[in-house]
Amino acid sequence: MASLDSLLGTNFKLRLGNIYRWWLWFLSPLRRWLDPIVIRCSYALSLTGRQPVKLHLGCGHKHFDGYINMDLWLNEAVDVVGNITRLPWPDGAAETVESYHVLEHISHPKVPSVLKEWHRVLAPGGRLVLELPHFDEAVKDYLSGNESRIENIFGHQRFPGDAHLFGYTPARLTRLLERIGFTSIIEAKPQSSQTQDEPSFRLECKKQYHKEF
Repeated sequence: MASLDSLLGTNFKLRLGNIYRWWLWFLSPLRRWLDPIVIRCSYALSLTGRQPVKLHLGCGHKHFDGYINMDLWLNEAVDVVGNITRLPWPDGAAETVESYHVLEHISHPKVPSVLKEWHRVLAPGGRLVLELPHFDEAVKDYLSGNESRIENIFGHQRFPGDAHLFGYTPARLTRLLERIGFTSIIEAKPQSSQTQDEPSFRLECKKQYHKEF
């Protein structure tokens, strides 16, 4: 298509791309309603085989192979369209939940309930992986003279939902995860591509096994 545009002096590639994006935008509300129903029905009718799933929540345009990639808006990377704060999977259905640079976009009074929801869907011993901007390091960098960090602190705000609504550090998020009931919390080296754009941190933790008395 690009070579055809060059030959004819047209711009079909851009126009078709815009049509495709509008089509996905149009389909998103329908999929947002339909996908959770399909998942709930598949579990209710025992059509899934009860195999534990791996969830990549708030995936954006990043598709993880072997995971169910979920986001609010449909694009080429998304498997399930839905609200990551209210998951359609039953208790204990997931062996892994991963989310990268998402929590800072959620109003901080709601974050505890979101983490409780992710805790609910994890099986005992299941693993939660979170990566977020490191608020304190971004502020330090800004105060040292890097004015561009102000966009990392408040978010780029290129579209609705692209603002940062709270600032996290490993210690601050660890305290919250402990209150929710996560254990074995460790800080690890960030792996997401956003690490190249802003100071970030990674926490890995587990849902505690039920105690036997």
